[in-house]
Order: sequence, then C-alpha cells, then structure tokens
Amino acid sequence: MEYQDSLYSFININPETSMIPSSQSNEEFKSELVLNFSKNPLFEHLILHIKSYLKAFSNSSKDKSKVSILSEFLNTNKFDNKILKQIIKNGIPNKLPCLRAIIWKTLIGYYPINDLTKWKLITKEHFNKYQDLKKFYKDYPNNITDEEDIKTLIQIDKDLPRTRNEINFYKEISNFNKGETNYDILRRILFFYSKRNPDVGYVQGINEIVAIIYYIFSLDENVYIKPFVESDTYFCFEILMQEIKPVFMMHNINYSQLFITMQIRQINDILKETEPDLFEYFGKINLVMDVFLMRWLMVLFTHEFTFEGSITFLDRLFTQKNKMKFICYISVAILVLNKKKLMKMEMEEIVLWAQEFGSILKNNNIDEIVKTAFDIKAGNKKNSSKDRGFFGFFFK
Repeated sequence: MEYQDSLYSFININPETSMIPSSQSNEEFKSELVLNFSKNPLFEHLILHIKSYLKAFSNSSKDKSKVSILSEFLNTNKFDNKILKQIIKNGIPNKLPCLRAIIWKTLIGYYPINDLTKWKLITKEHFNKYQDLKKFYKDYPNNITDEEDIKTLIQIDKDLPRTRNEINFYKEISNFNKGETNYDILRRILFFYSKRNPDVGYVQGINEIVAIIYYIFSLDENVYIKPFVESDTYFCFEILMQEIKPVFMMHNINYSQLFITMQIRQINDILKETEPDLFEYFGKINLVMDVFLMRWLMVLFTHEFTFEGSITFLDRLFTQKNKMKFICYISVAILVLNKKKLMKMEMEEIVLWAQEFGSILKNNNIDEIVKTAFDIKAGNKKNSSKDRGFFGFFFK
C-alpha cells in the first residue's frame, strides 16, 4: 500500500469517493479532514499484535511473566500506569515493536494514558504541524543561504555518519519515504528542532537520543503507522527535550554549565554518602569526575551503552518524573558496582575506563545498574527484597 493510501486509511477516508477541491493541495486538504473518532486504530493494532504474540509464546517458560501481564492487559482492555509498570518490569517483548513505541509515547507525554480516544487526533494534528514545518522551511536543504543554518547542517552532517553506525538501519532507504535514507530523515528532524528551539539549537549528543526514538518508532511494520513515524519522532523528542535541555543549552553557556555543575555535585554528594571509601580514593588520586560525568549526562548514556542496552535503559528512564536526577543515581550505581576494580586503578586508567563505557555492560547489565540505583536512592545499599514503594514495583 502506498503512502497516500495508508494515510487515508488511517483517517477513515476513501480517496476514491472524496473529492479534493482544485484550489487545495493534498496536504491542505488532509489538514481539514474531519476525523472519525468511533475507533482507535492504534490501540486496535496493539491488541492484534499482543494476541499474535500470546499465541506464539504462550508455552514459553522464559516469557511466562510477560505472557501473564499481557493476558491481563487483554482481559481488562485498559492501558494504565499499573499495566505500564508491570510490562516494563518484566521487559518489553522485542517481538512486539508497536508495544514499545506506544509505551514510550505515553511515558514521554505524547499520548494521554487515560484517554485513548485522543491518540488518533494527536497523531493527525502533529502530522499536519510537521507538514507545515516542511512548508515553512521549504528551502531546506538545497537552497539554505543563512550562514548559521549552513553551519548547523555541516555539524549535523559530521555527526550523523557516527550515529549508531554499528547497525545498518540508518544507512538504509526509509520504508515510508523511498527517496531518502533514515539518516536523511534524522537530519531533517535535527535541523527543524534547531530552528524551532534556538535556545538549544543543534548540539552534539542530541543526535544520539533522537536516533533511538526514531529507530523504535520505525520498527512497527504496520503500513498505517508508517506515514506518521517522522512527525511522531519529532514531537516526542521535542517534549522530552523540554526536561533535559538545560544540559544542552550551549547558547546560554553560563546556565548550561551551572546546571551541569549542580548535577555533578549531586553525584559527588550521593557517592560520598553511599561509598565514602571510593569517594576518598578518588580524592586521593586527584580524580576529577567531571571529565567523564559530563559526557554521561549529555547523552543520557545512549552513546555509552550498547545499542540494545540503550533501548532497555530508556525503557526505565522514561518512567521517571525527574530524569536528570535519575541519571545521577545511575552514574553512582555504575561506580559502586565497579568499586573493587576502580580502587585498583590510577586516575588515567579510570578516565579511559569511563570513556570506553560500552564494554562495561558485559559485566553489568542494565537491570543490575538500575536496581542498584533504586537501592541507593532508597538508602539501602544491599540488595534487599523489601518493598520500596514505586521503585519496589519494578524490583520485588
């Protein structure tokens, strides 16, 4: 099914019986279409995928907990916070790509979790807004003349080939826009973001974050979803950046540096309280953690973890109301889990270890790091099985 057909199908319009006024373009006409809210195709699509998954894996002991939770979800036909926490606690099945995409959209705040009837409207409204952006920046990318815009595109073009080049996905032709690669689409998203958010602009590091969001949203093979992958990615990224953007505000370097300094100070304070021996050792060898902590903070570990590890980590991160504070606890957890090793290293060795972070996950998986972070936050350094309120829900 072609792009136009899938778009019309999603919004319940039959293009053969719907006349487009000659004075209007296709995009203008789509913007004025009246939507049918009687059904939620996104939710129905999710349920069909879950049923297929349950049929295939109902006898798998490995996936037993996931099957149980998803069966309960089908029985209640509800999508709420309790269901979200249970699904994430037991791991989002990779064989259900639409499930992770929808969960991320609700956790980020793009879709309201308690009103499924609005999902379709939100998707269509943001699609139209994105088409308006394309019209507004009609000179992009070939006829850009503004010097700052040219500098921005040059920097984006330098960073993109290094973005998640361990997988071929981004080099491939988009499966919803055959004339572009997935890198081309990321390039446009990043450029539009820089123009709409001049207080941040384009900063190296945000490409790592948006690349993973786009990848997750692109995994769903449902033809009705494909036309909206780019616009959904853009606006979810923009919502997420509202919380984490102080780290990236290089146009207001004083504010950004102050924010990062405060974050690093929190990490030092937490480490001092949690593992005073390790904290004192760092002081003894004159280790300044800023060297690697700034990098950890600026990419939400998406550059530091393996690709699969980054996805699993973002599952957990998106559940947190204060994401940057959560990053502080994650940073301390990593240091605590590697205490014995670090206390045998010199300053230069520790800096190198921290900058080659992808290899660390071979010895410390994401679940262990996150659990340790929750233990530290709860003031309990030992791996207890006590209920710890919200956090205990994930790690009983």
